[in-house]
Amino acid sequence: MPRTGLRQKLIEEIKGLPTEKVREVANFVDYLSLKEDDWFVEYVNRRGAQAKIDKKRGKKFTSLAELQKPFK
Repeated sequence: MPRTGLRQKLIEEIKGLPTEKVREVANFVDYLSLKEDDWFVEYVNRRGAQAKIDKKRGKKFTSLAELQKPFK
């Protein structure tokens, strides 16, 4: 599908969404842009390295399943 066709399809799909869903789409687009910024990549790498050290030291981390419980 040509790029313009894909963009038009996306625009049409977004038009039919409720406001809250449009907000989620906008947040996701922001996230996609953000994750390409050098400072963000460096931040994630630094936090990942620190988490690895903390885990070796025995620090307990909350599992994804535990974090998602309130939303189910």
